[in-house]
Amino acid sequence: MSQDEAQQLIQKLLLQALSRRLPQSMWLSLLHQLARRIQAAQHNKEGDNVHTPSPASSYVAGTLVQYILSQSSIDPLLIEYLQAIIYGSANRSGVTPDQGPLTDVITVTLHLLANVRGTAASSVPAIETISSVIGQGLLVTFQAPVPFRVSDSSFVHLLQHLFARTDSEHRSSNISSPANHLGTTSNDAAVAPAALVFIVSNLRLLALAAEPNISSPQNLLAPRVAITVLINVGQALLAHVIQRLSAAQASKDPQSRPTHEISDQTRSMSKTSVAEIEAVLQSMNPAWKDEIALLRSLTSQIGVIEHISQALTESSASSSASLQTRRKKAETLQVAQSRVTWDHFVDITAISPPSKPQVEPEIAFLMHLLVDKHVAWDTKLDAVKTLFLARRNAAAPSLTLEKSLTAFYFELLVSAIEACASVVEQPPAFKGAEVYAAIWRHALCGMIPELVLQLEQWLDAHQDLPLRGQRLEPPHVRLEAALRSSLLVLADRLNTCESATLQPQQNSGDFGGEESGGDVMTDLVGLDSPPVQPIKAWLLRACIEHSLARPEAIADEFPDGHKLASEVQSLTQSLRMDAQLEGLALDALFETRISTDDPLELLNRVASDPGTHFIFARQLVLQMQGWLEQQDLESIARWCKALSEEVCEGGSMLDTIMIYIDPVQLVDPLASVLDRQDVGQTSDEPSTLSNILLFAQLLCYRYSIPPSRISRYLVPNDDMDTDASSAPRPADHRPPFLALHLSTSSTCYPLSTLSEDERNLVSRWIHALFGNEGISDDLISASPPTTLLRLSPLLFSQSISACQYGVIDLETLRGGLSYFLQDLLSFALPGALIWLLGEITRAPMQPVLDFLSDSGLQASVVDVPSSDGILANGLRRSANSKTIHLEVLALLVDTDACPSSVRQVIAGAFSTFVHASEGVNVLESGCESFNLASLKARMEASGATAELLSRSGDSWLRNSAGEAEKGEAGQLYSLFTTVPRSGSFVTAVGKAGVASSSGEQKAFAAYLSLVASSTTVGVHPVLSFIQHLDLASLESTTIDAVIRILVLILGLTRAFGTIRATTSKPNAYDPADGIFALASSATRPGSLQVKQTAGGGSEGGGRGAMLEGEPNTPPLPSTTGPDGANGDQNTTTGPSVAALMTDPRFRVTSKQITDMLAYGLFKLKSSRSANGRMRSSNWIALENAILDNLNLDIELGAETGECDADTSKAAAGREERGLIDWLTFLLSS
Repeated sequence: MSQDEAQQLIQKLLLQALSRRLPQSMWLSLLHQLARRIQAAQHNKEGDNVHTPSPASSYVAGTLVQYILSQSSIDPLLIEYLQAIIYGSANRSGVTPDQGPLTDVITVTLHLLANVRGTAASSVPAIETISSVIGQGLLVTFQAPVPFRVSDSSFVHLLQHLFARTDSEHRSSNISSPANHLGTTSNDAAVAPAALVFIVSNLRLLALAAEPNISSPQNLLAPRVAITVLINVGQALLAHVIQRLSAAQASKDPQSRPTHEISDQTRSMSKTSVAEIEAVLQSMNPAWKDEIALLRSLTSQIGVIEHISQALTESSASSSASLQTRRKKAETLQVAQSRVTWDHFVDITAISPPSKPQVEPEIAFLMHLLVDKHVAWDTKLDAVKTLFLARRNAAAPSLTLEKSLTAFYFELLVSAIEACASVVEQPPAFKGAEVYAAIWRHALCGMIPELVLQLEQWLDAHQDLPLRGQRLEPPHVRLEAALRSSLLVLADRLNTCESATLQPQQNSGDFGGEESGGDVMTDLVGLDSPPVQPIKAWLLRACIEHSLARPEAIADEFPDGHKLASEVQSLTQSLRMDAQLEGLALDALFETRISTDDPLELLNRVASDPGTHFIFARQLVLQMQGWLEQQDLESIARWCKALSEEVCEGGSMLDTIMIYIDPVQLVDPLASVLDRQDVGQTSDEPSTLSNILLFAQLLCYRYSIPPSRISRYLVPNDDMDTDASSAPRPADHRPPFLALHLSTSSTCYPLSTLSEDERNLVSRWIHALFGNEGISDDLISASPPTTLLRLSPLLFSQSISACQYGVIDLETLRGGLSYFLQDLLSFALPGALIWLLGEITRAPMQPVLDFLSDSGLQASVVDVPSSDGILANGLRRSANSKTIHLEVLALLVDTDACPSSVRQVIAGAFSTFVHASEGVNVLESGCESFNLASLKARMEASGATAELLSRSGDSWLRNSAGEAEKGEAGQLYSLFTTVPRSGSFVTAVGKAGVASSSGEQKAFAAYLSLVASSTTVGVHPVLSFIQHLDLASLESTTIDAVIRILVLILGLTRAFGTIRATTSKPNAYDPADGIFALASSATRPGSLQVKQTAGGGSEGGGRGAMLEGEPNTPPLPSTTGPDGANGDQNTTTGPSVAALMTDPRFRVTSKQITDMLAYGLFKLKSSRSANGRMRSSNWIALENAILDNLNLDIELGAETGECDADTSKAAAGREERGLIDWLTFLLSS
């Protein structure tokens, strides 16, 4: 029996016991039986080991503690169950073993502490409940004749098991580690971090005594439990840790000493623990003298632990070498060749079919940005330019610009082909995921030629770029060479791209299962696409129409050229040819056909012509904006309906359109419809507004658009701005209604919070829905769509309550709420259904007769005589308190009348409902129409977001890493899946083996500079990464990897700076200028005036302030050297540094990076002066890394004037020389 199976069994037993209201004795007897089964299964799996403590007792304790902490209100039966597992049944006679305790109070206490996260007032009742149960048991345990020993092996094993992980690796279950982990021999040094985390967890309970959000915190039991544990366990545990660390320090055996990772973790946790103690002491009542003395004693013990850990780390530091010696070493050819750079060149003339080119990590992440991330097209194009320019700047002098471009195009093609083939051959993870293969096919055939075309046009427009060479041949020569090589060496992968998409595994969907009963979905690429796609022909035709390939060259020079040319000719006539025959440009043709053609038919036609996707996407947005300016909502609604139907039926065109535009470019105009004063009165057709609003909600859900990104739309007077971030903002900066609605869409506002007019409106709607008059025109005119969106959850709540209390019966309820399936109200259905699904999950389940009796409705509802035994409200007597909610859910979702877009928008809430309903066997009891299996089948293939599609098919990224050479990018996939989601790049770099190879270092740099910088809202991820680098705490072996990553980031940053210089407008505002002015004025005391918020922080600090203590933080040192100019000394007032750094116009520069690194060196030097000690190994590693990896050849050239012809290299040399000057200055001071 596996761990998960054991935990699920305990969880199911607990839920069944609670639902059936089993008495304490029966619960305990069943739990004993289950524990024996788990123990027997563990022994059969791992063998009998007398030293292994029983895992079942820990599983039971952890399951109960976690369940209680997750409850907002505590069932009294839960308290009895918890008492039973610790103390045994209250009715036991002493003879029956199954009525005795199953675990002990110490185990339950450890699980409580391990699950304490913060001091939210909502979790205090649950914490108090557990504290009341364990409090007396702890006193008995610590006062027993046999004293409790912290050195006990079972206690130490459980302590490490629960507390040995850091907060950044917060687990979803504290009992999810392998069972044999409990039986391994404890590492003496590894106990230290776990013990410190244990102390911090106790402090969190103790801090509740001074929590201002809790009424009468001085009367809480939890802080008393924490004090008891700290007195009897905490002090002894820290003494045990000190003893073991001292023994390791005195030992001559290197194996007995802790690793660098454990030592650093111990030191970090020591600082955290001391900070936590100080915070508790500041809020503690001064009258608690004994408790204050206890915490001071713990602080002293933790200081000893930190000191020993520091000594253990410094003892392994190597001897120091002179700076001059290491500088000479850095200038040797061997070190220069070992530097990690963006220099990568593929000689396509040397590639033969047996050899398969690998995809470089930076190209893989670039492709991930281009296809999977939904940002402005100009942002994606800038990333392509940036990587190419960084490659070109690092290229060998002998490499011509022609060869660099050809190799770069070849890499783009190889990456797209590999990704497309990997997605096609991977079975879809769920029903509806087949569309991801179509997205990649369209990207390969449409996006790659468009990128090449626009890159070549950019090079044509900017002849002064520092490219070290000229393009002597036209663009088609370079792309034809890349295409030939791709077709030659990747013929089998292209055949895979053309093959039919694999069918999804049966019942593998989010809402599938053995009960779903849905048929397996067939292959879907476009709405009418055949099983096999002519990928090669599509790609070649797109290249021909972009003037990037010649038909005669394809036929005469390509492998199987005549066959390929024939396949191109056999394609249906392209839309570009239609435009030529009509004497129109392609965008003019689309302008006409978008207005006149049937939308679905045009989408089908465009789907089979990938070379036109870019122009179509841009023209569609322009057309939407034009219709909005003309107030032609009918045309907008027609396309909204078509795009909704297309994506809900498994089509790929909407997702393909979003490759070329930022989704907010569609959402903003659609959202503005709700902000019109005449909304709801501009059309006599109810479906018009419904189609628009449902599509807007679908866009926000599918592309994960947060409300903060939706802005008030200003009708443009010029061509569409391709960069959404630079679009002009209207004078009204209030958020649009759609943004406010999405933030609170499922909120059911109490009647008491509504205005008198709104309460009257709710009353009128209730009477209209369930009365005989119906919905009048007056009521509709008095109810703007914004009001209906806001009040729809309340209307559902009031209607369901009326049925529960017998005011109306179930059939009347069905008839009234069915109005929401009509166009008149369907746009308000998603918010109401999301509230309904959440309410079903939140509401306690009990038999309906008990519910009505408790509500005082026995006489009016239950006792009313009926011939068929049906209650007065229409429910069966076997129903439960959730039956009406479930019947409403079935009425509105399990029907063909429900709009498909509604199912898409509510899919996330439905998934949560399904997971919460697992194991609840009585859910359908008493229901007439609700059937969970039928609902799952309806919802299958609904709710696929763009992010979910990307995750389900991201094997292409794993394959790109796996096909790399040994030691190169071997852990790329693990970095991609863990680092961006945890947000701790520094932690990931510090792990053993991560970012140790050049491939992984490129992966880090590419993700930070290309992907994260394009998708992160707030402080630039590169600067955030540097800010969180604690050079004093990093291991010496990690410092070299960090510097290498920064050098790679510098290369990309300089390249982007060059691109930015070609597109920036004269006198354009740069937030970096404001930051520099603030930093300069901070050099004079009292000269900086920053507006302070009510909380004392500077304005904008809540958006991720970079520098703590602003504005008192000293200015960053300049990399012009210690004696450089001080800059502008003028006093500057205005926004804070934090506000400026989160400005969308802020762009990171290479000087900022080197300045921040110099600032890190300055802080490291200052900490050495303050503490009197510092690891010498860190200085040695830093000096070596900086001198070994920075381009000293550029620096020396700048000194002698040899780089005057290349100003970008001269600037780079000055920045790096300044950083080395700072290093020399700090070492000599």
